[in-house]
Amino acid sequence: MNKTRALRSKSAISAAVLLSCAGIGLATATPAAAYAGYCNAEVTKKRAAASGGSYKAYLPAHGGDIDCYMNQGAESNAVKALQKNLNWCYDRNLDVDGVFGKDTKEALEYAQGEENIGKDGKYGEQSRTNLKWRWYENRNLWYCGELRNGA
Repeated sequence: MNKTRALRSKSAISAAVLLSCAGIGLATATPAAAYAGYCNAEVTKKRAAASGGSYKAYLPAHGGDIDCYMNQGAESNAVKALQKNLNWCYDRNLDVDGVFGKDTKEALEYAQGEENIGKDGKYGEQSRTNLKWRWYENRNLWYCGELRNGA
């Protein structure tokens, strides 16, 4: 009986090793698997305004989906959207150049700290849902606020 258990254990371990060597994991989910992809564009989200009009905010996106991620080294309009919001809502002074460099990372870490979320300098779900975004109705009427129900 003990010999049978030992053989079963060795078989299970051998199978796991074979799957691992073949590049097939037993648990293949990664943190990035939950995202639509790497942020590469910006999209406009709208929210009703008391005036009867609507407020708009520009957010990083991947193929129109705001459920994206990016970090240092990214270059895109999504980075520009993040940089603009960090400047407006967190009083940073970034060049809006679309390059996620050292300064953008540090500004994002600052904003993450202000919102009491993990300060890792990476943009993903935690940053998107907890950071403040510039919502504006026109050039002179705007405010900084969080996303609500995806908008």
